[in-house]
Amino acid sequence: MARTKDFQSAFDVIGPVMMGPSSSHTAGAVKIAQAARAVLGGTPESIKVHYYESFAETHKGHGTDLAIIGGLLGFSTFDERIKTSTKIAKEQGIPFEFIEEKGTSLGEHPNCALIIIEKGDRHVELNGISIGGGAFKVKSIHVNDMCILLSHTPNILVIDGEYGISKINHLINELVEKNVDINEEIKTMSNGRCLLALHLNKGLKEELLEDLRQHHADLNFSYIQ
Repeated sequence: MARTKDFQSAFDVIGPVMMGPSSSHTAGAVKIAQAARAVLGGTPESIKVHYYESFAETHKGHGTDLAIIGGLLGFSTFDERIKTSTKIAKEQGIPFEFIEEKGTSLGEHPNCALIIIEKGDRHVELNGISIGGGAFKVKSIHVNDMCILLSHTPNILVIDGEYGISKINHLINELVEKNVDINEEIKTMSNGRCLLALHLNKGLKEELLEDLRQHHADLNFSYIQ
């Protein structure tokens, strides 16, 4: 596996601008939820969250529930609406459930959440861990009947859809030609469909992301940053 960096800068260690009280239990949780929302492609219609170890023990007191729901609603780490995010979700008719799991963390880290969300016929599961200072890692991504395992911090470009291996390789070559700096590829194939995660060494420009979506309308492009 390619070498990855848990912290990109001193700001990751100091922590982000955020709604308190804890960078790992609130800011990190918001970002894990934002990652799940990105893969889903919008606001979920249903939410289920499994907590492990420290998250399971302290999520209520540290505001992790508010952080997760806020991130899934698209709020940033410093958005005042995080304080009332569960109320907002209820008002929007979005059912949510928090489950405190016993035993060892699924993500091999005490600050772990498995987020299960749905929108239309799209089912997404994302397992993330908050590693401190507002930073996080994605441990697994599940889209419908496909699943990939990883252990990466952002930036991650996730692609899924009905694409064969030859077309996926062609797409990767296209990205390289567009100067996308790829550190590692993680992919799985199932029944003519592909789920691909590309860990990037540097950020992806929004214009390029929109260009990819326009020229490959049969694929879903999700960007975790």
